[in-house]
Amino acid sequence: MAVPDATNVVPRTVPRSTEYRILGGLMGSSALGGLGQLIGLTGTPLLIQELLGSKTWIGTGSFAMMAGTALGASVLTKRIGRSRRRPTLIGGYLIGAVGGVVVGLAARWQWYVLVLVGLLLFGFGNTASQQSRFAAADVVPDARRGRAVSIVVWASTIGVVFGPKLWAPSGRMMTHLGLPELGGPFAVGGGVYVVAAVACWLVIRPDPREVSRLLRDEPRQQDITVDVRACLRRPVLQLAFAALVIGQVVMVAVMSVTSVHLKDHGYSADGIGTVISGHVLGMYAPSPISGWLVDKFGRLPVVIGGCVVLVAGCTTAALAHPDSHMAMIVALFILGVGWNANFVAGSTLVTDAVSASERPRIQAVADTTTFLASGTAALLAGFALEWSSYATMGVIGACIAALCGVLVLAYRPRLRSAGTP
Repeated sequence: MAVPDATNVVPRTVPRSTEYRILGGLMGSSALGGLGQLIGLTGTPLLIQELLGSKTWIGTGSFAMMAGTALGASVLTKRIGRSRRRPTLIGGYLIGAVGGVVVGLAARWQWYVLVLVGLLLFGFGNTASQQSRFAAADVVPDARRGRAVSIVVWASTIGVVFGPKLWAPSGRMMTHLGLPELGGPFAVGGGVYVVAAVACWLVIRPDPREVSRLLRDEPRQQDITVDVRACLRRPVLQLAFAALVIGQVVMVAVMSVTSVHLKDHGYSADGIGTVISGHVLGMYAPSPISGWLVDKFGRLPVVIGGCVVLVAGCTTAALAHPDSHMAMIVALFILGVGWNANFVAGSTLVTDAVSASERPRIQAVADTTTFLASGTAALLAGFALEWSSYATMGVIGACIAALCGVLVLAYRPRLRSAGTP
């Protein structure tokens, strides 16, 4: 007879101490995941520009990383995690750590293709960080789902704000170990991913899916066939995907070329890091407010509000004079706030729209779709910056965000009739 896994044994009731411990573990690992990612991500366009000597293809680095995040969402949930969250998180961080080392070595050898392979693997670490928000939704009652998602997203603030500021110092530090200044930070980010994996292994017990089964009296099912196409025909899920995808595309299209834009106007590595830190502060710090608004006023009003703020952020970025450090920080901060509202509301909508048995698969599809779309946006942004201007990128982003807002308003009566909050 098989011996049950002790890490999956859940008491008949779920004490608050268990909920707090798991949420704390998710918050801590998410903060470390954000730190690891941003230490490397900040300089990705500059690394590609240095390797190729052109701005045209700078988006290929961000595309590879986003593609890795998208691939990770599918591979980790289908092959490693399946009906459990913990293996998905640990596996994602460890694969991301390997990717960071590969990028550092490939940059030393000036091997562009291998850099892209490393960035693809490095993106798996971001998969784990993103999946943490869905794990948080598992361990709390439905009425507190929006706040649980938001608090884990908020915890990433610690990592993502300090990550860009550590990019330049970590690059200088790694030159003493023989790695280039633009490639070395990825190895440091990989080391942080290892710490995040250890935190998940030690603290996130029992598995969040086991807690969800107990809270909602769900049957224990291992291999479930989910009809993804049938799920995607649900209007509420279509809107959730639109909120996630459009918010991510707009944010990435502008943010992915910002470091190159600033470098062209004489910014130092530390100055670029400060602007990007302001942006990611806007992306993650408002999460508790977004979560409270989602639970208090509903998902749809927050998505509409997020679209309005995205339009404001893109417009401000287009109009901001690059020589004004503060203007660039404010523009990128507003852009981040708009993304945050769409991200928290959209993630909560995805969880609302599916049953417990469908949830892991559809959440993985949501992340796969979102990051493939944003990776494509990053790729095209490089061409747009080469052929046009940063201001044009801001105008295009504002138009796309406005389109999302109109879409939500058009769908809203239909969704309200179906009982969507």
